[in-house]
Amino acid sequence: MRRMHYLLIGWKFKVLFLASCAVFPAAALAGAAFASARFASLSAAYYSLYCSRLGMLDTVRLELQEMVRGVYPAYFGKIGFLMDCAWQARFYETLSFTFLIYAAIAAIAFVAGAGGRRNAVARIVFVSAVFLAAGLFAPVLAIKAAGDIPVIGATGVLKFEAKGIADTIARLFGSGYPLPATLILIFSVIVPAFKIALCYLAAGRNGARYDAALKAIGKWSMADVFAASIILAYLAFGADKFTDAWLLSGFYFFCGYCLISLAAARLAAGAGEGADE
Repeated sequence: MRRMHYLLIGWKFKVLFLASCAVFPAAALAGAAFASARFASLSAAYYSLYCSRLGMLDTVRLELQEMVRGVYPAYFGKIGFLMDCAWQARFYETLSFTFLIYAAIAAIAFVAGAGGRRNAVARIVFVSAVFLAAGLFAPVLAIKAAGDIPVIGATGVLKFEAKGIADTIARLFGSGYPLPATLILIFSVIVPAFKIALCYLAAGRNGARYDAALKAIGKWSMADVFAASIILAYLAFGADKFTDAWLLSGFYFFCGYCLISLAAARLAAGAGEGADE
């Protein structure tokens, strides 16, 4: 595992990735984006395992063993397992953000290789689609809740959650909350996907006919509002001493989609008008 870590962040892989960006930028972009999403999910899974094993009862037992200075093989096995889970979580989180940077580099190379304005707009639309897909399936926000144990003065982990947009929608449907799940599905998945399709059509020949629809759907896109709500949740949970929150790569992919889609919509309208003229 550590060998793979050094391989994926070493200079040899970086050179190989830059070469792939020059030859196959679209494949490099898609591969880096979905690798980042996968590594973010693995990081969240290992951190969830770490927090579940470092629960309140485990914390009490470990602290009591420290207080009496007992030498227990099970204790050292527990510590080794927890340290390994923590290392795996940090390892995959590092890879996730590393491949997020790789995806940004591949996106720039992909758009820079366009041969004209209409082709450039089409490539920007493709980049926004990749970023949207990665932002929907990768975890966006991690929240950890902890509590003090007054008897021994330790802190135990009460709960850990790291969810993405797709996971949140599925969980709301499964928990019997169809209305908020449907609203998030419409405004954060269906409307952005429809907007991407309209941008691609508006950038083509005779694309001016789609300008009105593109402007209309832009008013119903709530992706930027959803991103702002994630930031507010992050600030709210991070301000409490009993909770900790941090943003994961899915949030940055989703914010990247929001910014790129705005540029794609404006450029697509202009490209369509230029094509008609």
